[in-house]
Amino acid sequence: MKVAINCGHTKTGAGYGAVSGKYKESDIVRAVGKELIRVLRSKGHTVHDCTVDSAGSQNAYLKETVRLANSKDVDLFISLHCNASASHSANGVEVYTYKGKKLDQAVHVCYELSLKGFRNRGIKDGSKLYVVKNTKATAMLVELFFLDNVTDQKLYSNVGYKTIARAIANAI
Repeated sequence: MKVAINCGHTKTGAGYGAVSGKYKESDIVRAVGKELIRVLRSKGHTVHDCTVDSAGSQNAYLKETVRLANSKDVDLFISLHCNASASHSANGVEVYTYKGKKLDQAVHVCYELSLKGFRNRGIKDGSKLYVVKNTKATAMLVELFFLDNVTDQKLYSNVGYKTIARAIANAI
């Protein structure tokens, strides 16, 4: 399979992503994403890294991510993120797809991460999300866990980025 991986958000500046104490979305998704790329390549998949580290604005970041993904001939585009909620009480993994289509890979990502202890929040409609809507390949945006939730933070600390990456690779 040919896959494009986007480690969501920039490293600094516009579009940096969520932060909760020592947990930084940009750092977490890059750790998971780099390991996911390594594991998928070791399994014989062709993988393109479509991560954007710097952009002048959130809009520029989104456009560059989609440009990179669309410049590759891939079967699947995956954008990795960490979620956050206003109440800090939401937890778990969820995957956004076009019109909430229950893609096998998306369903399996939720399932595999639920086996690691994360609550399976299921597949959500991501039709309004720029990267899901504008990527030519089948696209999914994975919200790995809620960065601002203490339960999810503990789970992430216990299982680590390598286990999460392997779970996603197994789902694909």
